[in-house]
Amino acid sequence: MSIRGAVACAVCAACVTATVASSRASSQPLRVRTEVAPHELPVGLTQLLEAHCLDCHEGTRLKGELDLGAILARGSADAALLIELRARLVLRDMPPHDEPDRPSRAQYRTAIAAIDTLVKPQARTVAAVRRINRDQYLRSVRDVIGADSLDGVDILSLLPRDEVGEGFDTTGDTLALPALLMEKYFDSAEAIAARVITPASARRNTFVSAEKLTREGVGDTYDGTAWLATDGVIIAPCSIRTAGRYRVEVLACAQQAGSEVARMAIEIDFERVATHDVPHDAAAPGHFVWEGELAAGTRHIAVRFLNDFYDPTQEDPKRRDRNLGVSGVAIEGSLGAVVDSPFEQRMNATAGEGSTALRLRRVAASLGAQWFRRALTQAEVVALVSTARKAAGVIKGAPDEWERQLRALTTALLVDPRFLLRVERDTDEDSSRALSGDELASRLSYFLWSSVPDAALRRAAAAGELAQPTSLAEQTRRMLADPRSASLAERFATQWLGIDGLDEKQLDSKHYPAVDAAMLTSMQRETELLFLDIVRGDKPVRALLNARTTHVDARLAKHYGISNAPSEGFAECPLPDARAAGVLGHASVLVATSNPTRTSPVKRGKWVLQALIDAAPPPPPPGVAQLPESAAERRGLSIRELMRLHRENPDCASCHVRMDAIGLAFETLDADGGVRSLLDGLPIDDATEMPDGTVMRGVDGVRAFIEDGDAFERSLARHLLVYALGRGTAPADDALLDDLAQRLHERGDFASLVEAIVCSDAFRMRGSWVQ
Repeated sequence: MSIRGAVACAVCAACVTATVASSRASSQPLRVRTEVAPHELPVGLTQLLEAHCLDCHEGTRLKGELDLGAILARGSADAALLIELRARLVLRDMPPHDEPDRPSRAQYRTAIAAIDTLVKPQARTVAAVRRINRDQYLRSVRDVIGADSLDGVDILSLLPRDEVGEGFDTTGDTLALPALLMEKYFDSAEAIAARVITPASARRNTFVSAEKLTREGVGDTYDGTAWLATDGVIIAPCSIRTAGRYRVEVLACAQQAGSEVARMAIEIDFERVATHDVPHDAAAPGHFVWEGELAAGTRHIAVRFLNDFYDPTQEDPKRRDRNLGVSGVAIEGSLGAVVDSPFEQRMNATAGEGSTALRLRRVAASLGAQWFRRALTQAEVVALVSTARKAAGVIKGAPDEWERQLRALTTALLVDPRFLLRVERDTDEDSSRALSGDELASRLSYFLWSSVPDAALRRAAAAGELAQPTSLAEQTRRMLADPRSASLAERFATQWLGIDGLDEKQLDSKHYPAVDAAMLTSMQRETELLFLDIVRGDKPVRALLNARTTHVDARLAKHYGISNAPSEGFAECPLPDARAAGVLGHASVLVATSNPTRTSPVKRGKWVLQALIDAAPPPPPPGVAQLPESAAERRGLSIRELMRLHRENPDCASCHVRMDAIGLAFETLDADGGVRSLLDGLPIDDATEMPDGTVMRGVDGVRAFIEDGDAFERSLARHLLVYALGRGTAPADDALLDDLAQRLHERGDFASLVEAIVCSDAFRMRGSWVQ
């Protein structure tokens, strides 16, 4: 029986459970009173509406089809409308910013508090059943199996990208497990198990034919031979399953010319290991052998042409051009005893002595506890071993009995719903409960590490220590100091700042030839490393806005005009005076918020509002025309002038008035992150004015605008809470968000924010009134 057949029933049952539980969790409505009696409308709300809103929202010429006059007249309002009004009051974008008589901050706060006394919405609930996402799967596999055993397996390429909800791929409502995706997990599990568990019969021969060879240099492939017409290299990529001794045989030939015989070198991962004369012709290629040690993983076996020759004046046409041909590359091995992968060695040690069944039970209990994130019952262990032994289908006492059953067990664990799904049982309606130790440990580890709990966290959970806030805070600090917390920079920060997958962003190569996939990867890494400094506590959170140092490699340093570039890797360097501090000047952000051929002030303004101060504008109305890309299409008008004309449309003005002012202040920073002073041959004016009259001069002005108050801290807190819980926020979360923002504003360190989130009821408990 195959592994797929052996576990299919369990998978189907789990998927049904997940569908029912997820539907139940996500379909619970907000708990609100649908009508508010006239005498219940507080003075603070009615005063603001009467004084500042009726010019546009009363009578026959209503804006947005919203009649607040009628609401005030009857003294009642639909709860959903009150919640929408509250959201606009929190953003303070109504009345419009160009209105001369706008409410004070105190009036806004009073009106918001008034709505809160009327509408008590239930917070949004964390999905009871959710799948671990693609990145969490990768990290969970890597942390248990070990990166040293996974070289050569590209797990991410085997699984599709996850959907994004609320800006993150951790949102529970988007993490279902359809049948087609389950097939992908089977493919991944089988590839991983085949890589890390090596049967005794693992010696194999691989032959890479001429048609499958790759070439760096001028040449062609015909009649079963890959030719090099100039000095260059022919490469045979191959996957080495286990480290060991291998025999490499190159079938090579040459077209001779000049006084020398054609010469070639054999290279392993581009290091020369042998050099040979090649006197053979294509009719009878020579066999050139190298034998030596190869590490596990993807290896590049290359043949390099060393002595190209071309003389068109030679009398004999057949002696004018010396070329090298390769008809194929054969790899045999590993030779001698098979070397187990590090993972297999660890599992052999875990298995100990005894029968195959007993040894498998020990491994199943160990691996299951790590991947299922809890201790397994004896019945669960027995069932796993039974499934693995049936699926392996080997005869008792066969030479590879152990390896095949261990491989089957590993495959079964990797597709088990108890690994792929995170389950938190629901409570009765209107009740809440504290998460169990195992559930809380799982929430914590997938928040901070995007991976499974380690042994220390599982021990703390089993001992009941995580129920104590002090112990929970201690574990949080320990985990933030662990290298695995880099996932917060690589997954949270990149999604929050809108730069995830930057290497897939396409700038026009004619306009920005220096920006290729490698450069984009470096740009994203720069931002990740700054955020990692903040995670580790080396910098305060506001360093994201004002850091005057940055992390660059040699190529990015050249792009920025940094002279003391590192020779390899990344190094922290001071920024040139001309570059903007913090992420506002990071090329990753500037590229992500640009169009292929030019900057986009609208995208940059929206990015600041959405990511940094959490005041995202609503989507544009349908049918709105886009600004032209080229100077010719702009017909002599500047981007600033075109944007001013765009704002003359009343449907666009209320949102664009802030977006445009912020985005235009970035115009001295080009789409590739370079600094510029001219646009279309004219000096750039980066001075802008906000609706309240605040003048911003360039990126420094934008930074001052962001740093005025605690909107930045609240935005970071809310986005991190969404990422941690895997759900969006609701008005019921506002008190917590206020506390988080205040704590972060006062203390300034990331660890304090994380600790406050982890110790909150929203994180530690489950139920309709605490989520």
